[in-house]
Amino acid sequence: MIRAKTLVHHASLAIGLHGVRTFADCYLGGASLEIHTDGSLSKSEQDDLIAAAGQMKAVIICPEDRRSVWERRLASFPLTKSLLERGGYMVKMELPLSEDRPFFYFDSDIVWLRPCTGILPEHSTNAFSTESWSWYYGIRKPNVWIRERVPRRVNSGFYYLGEPFPCDRMERILSEGLYDPDAESATDQELMAFLYPDAEMYHPEDFVRSRRGITYDLSTMSASALHFPGRMWESHMEQIRRFAPQTDTVSRMIRKERAVPLDHGEIARMRFYRNLESASWARLPLRLYRAIRKIF
Repeated sequence: MIRAKTLVHHASLAIGLHGVRTFADCYLGGASLEIHTDGSLSKSEQDDLIAAAGQMKAVIICPEDRRSVWERRLASFPLTKSLLERGGYMVKMELPLSEDRPFFYFDSDIVWLRPCTGILPEHSTNAFSTESWSWYYGIRKPNVWIRERVPRRVNSGFYYLGEPFPCDRMERILSEGLYDPDAESATDQELMAFLYPDAEMYHPEDFVRSRRGITYDLSTMSASALHFPGRMWESHMEQIRRFAPQTDTVSRMIRKERAVPLDHGEIARMRFYRNLESASWARLPLRLYRAIRKIF
């Protein structure tokens, strides 16, 4: 049985209800689900999430349920403890620090399309989803990341962890100034890539990350799940409300890929596209490109 976990906060509740609903539809009888919160959900909202899970065994896990565990585990790691105490986006890091292995995690902004098998890694004890480029804006001293063969393009929207959390490695990231949590668009993804460099990657056509400007037809996609980061689910919400997973089809086997190490070319590519998106002169060409891509 899959021990699955997700994290839902108030701003993601609208899509989180459907993430829980579609996951339960796909894995009823084959998984249990822990629905973690960041403390922003009311009691009635928590009840709505449990109701969305239907007959699947599901429980709510609140911040206070995790805090005593990660505080104890970080007693000798003050920099990591201070990072988690920031709250906000760092709440997501509480799960790998406080939860026993193994477990499978998925973000709340995900719609499950059909049952799948093969979530367990084949050649490693950890696996992550991936995407078309590395979203690693918090990294500092990139030569160290490259020298240590940190995998590129890790996306933490889906992951499976079989190894204990490497607290000493996390403390090293912060003590050596390898990560800046205050950098614009810094996330947990670069941290997880550094912490678990031996991880495999789920095939990007099985666990799909949406792209801005594209409208997806959930009923015709061959993937097992679709991840909508950056609130890209909002333009699909009417379709999502009507959608029911294809549970009567043959389960899809999730493929794995070997991770490719980060290099200077990948870092340059990441920074180029980030600068392009933020440049005022590029906004109109980008809109035109996305409009054309949406048509074809």
